[in-house]
Amino acid sequence: MLAEYYILKRAQAVTLRWAIEQYRERYQNPMLLRASTLFSTLTLGRYAALRIDSDGPAPRLLGLRDDGRTVVEVGAMSEGMTDQLFLALRLAAVEQSIAVGVRLPFLADDLFVNFDDERSEAGFRVLAELAQSTQVLFFTHHPHLAAIARSVVGGRASLGMRIGMT
Repeated sequence: MLAEYYILKRAQAVTLRWAIEQYRERYQNPMLLRASTLFSTLTLGRYAALRIDSDGPAPRLLGLRDDGRTVVEVGAMSEGMTDQLFLALRLAAVEQSIAVGVRLPFLADDLFVNFDDERSEAGFRVLAELAQSTQVLFFTHHPHLAAIARSVVGGRASLGMRIGMT
């Protein structure tokens, strides 16, 4: 009798946890959804999404790896990966501000120092997309980053993205 009761209660708890997770995924914050997309782009697909773990005493931001199952805490990510995460969150916030009519320039000073060339290229594509909505000013003292920026942005620099050497 106790075993049946335990199994029933355990099944209810698992089902409830699953339903809560499904609800969170379906109705999560639009900014987090956009940051997830940007993070995936900036990491070249190594991370598929971002998740909020609300089960502990305080919510935690987690990265969901490309296998769709492995979650990584921010503290376990490399410095370059956390830079990409911060940029994804920052750009999602800027885009949200633009959507409500606040158009401030986006200033980036040596933003891609901890990115390899491929991720820098992905970053410049994301910045070029943002430059369609607001002015983007990118400053660097790394000639190779300026070259990557120019190769990605090309003639679109006049649309709102400026690249400057410091």
